[in-house]
Amino acid sequence: MEIKTSQDKGKVPVTVFKLKGNLTSEVELQEQAKAAYQAGTRHILLDLSDVPYTSSAGLRALHYMFSLFRTTSDETDQQMRSGITAGTYISPHLKLYKPNTHVTEVLKTAGYDMFLQIHTDYKKAIASF
Repeated sequence: MEIKTSQDKGKVPVTVFKLKGNLTSEVELQEQAKAAYQAGTRHILLDLSDVPYTSSAGLRALHYMFSLFRTTSDETDQQMRSGITAGTYISPHLKLYKPNTHVTEVLKTAGYDMFLQIHTDYKKAIASF
């Protein structure tokens, strides 16, 4: 898998990770996310438009990123869990762009669509931060 990083500007600075290839390993994505976080990044859009497949390792990488960037939030774990259960919580720090049908189905089956926004319009995705 290849990861290209770029910057864009919504209401806040947004780091865009453009992934290319199958998301079948968590190591590289986790390392890049951690490096971005340590460099000051607080908002990430994952461009999944060139990811044909994701495995459970890819889901673990997304969960790691969600947890890492959530540390900047003021809400408690209980507030977040209650919001996910009620369908009112959406991650303000990590969002997804244009996963294909297969990847979207995997995300929905795992329940990730309950707390990660999935966008199909790039400008709207950036503006959502």
